Amino acid sequence: MLGRGAIHVLLDGLIRNSWFFALVGVVGLWELAAPRGVLTARRSLRWPTSFTLGPFNALLATVPLAPFALAIALTERGWGLSTTTRLPLWVTIAVSVLLLDLLFYFQHRAFHAVPVLWSVHRVHHADVDFDYTTAFRFHPIEALLTNGTALAAVTVFGLPPFAVLVHQTLATGMTIFEHANARCPSAVEVRLRRIFVTPDMHRIHHSTGAPSTDSNFATILSCWDRWLGTYRSHATRGRDGMEIGLTEFRDPKYLTLPWTLAMPFLRPRRVQG
Repeated sequence: MLGRGAIHVLLDGLIRNSWFFALVGVVGLWELAAPRGVLTARRSLRWPTSFTLGPFNALLATVPLAPFALAIALTERGWGLSTTTRLPLWVTIAVSVLLLDLLFYFQHRAFHAVPVLWSVHRVHHADVDFDYTTAFRFHPIEALLTNGTALAAVTVFGLPPFAVLVHQTLATGMTIFEHANARCPSAVEVRLRRIFVTPDMHRIHHSTGAPSTDSNFATILSCWDRWLGTYRSHATRGRDGMEIGLTEFRDPKYLTLPWTLAMPFLRPRRVQG
């Protein structure tokens, strides 16, 4: 019989993964209806890798010490913001979500600034095209490190379980949305990116050239980039001249699963910026 902790882990994984794949369907239809640009690589090279890494990394994130389950365990033991502060629950949840979003902004910057972390994160940037499947393209090592960051935040700050679930759900949704190869009316996009990360904003982050790649790190709220000096409104080469990916990994072989998994251990290990 499953223990309470195991049930919480399974519930957390079910909610997040169901939400994830539902959004894949919606964003996939959006890309078909209003594609932003023409993809350059064969789907037969890109998609098998992405659709293998996506479910596998989702499974890695659903471990016995998943952040949601850990938050529940700590709360039951009287540790956490919701049990040690007098703030209304909704305020505690809002603060927790903002804290996590800011934390992952800094984690993303670290993945670009620290050579050994960049060697792992560059798997995500080595995709030569930009569509919703790029959201799946993370090395399993990065998936584990990201889960570890969430576990550390929950442990140190004692974040309430519902706040962790809300953040994970929002971050999952935004990861799919911001990688969409889909058009959005300019008037809508400009207003939307004042608050949230949009596909056009995040596409700049995936373009070649360090000034562009070392910008627009946020996941949910665009304010972190604006306030912390990493926001760029346009790519270095402009919208029409924008090239996606990394110059050192243009060979189509790097889109295949074996080379993708080996990429953290290959040279050159170029640090962005």
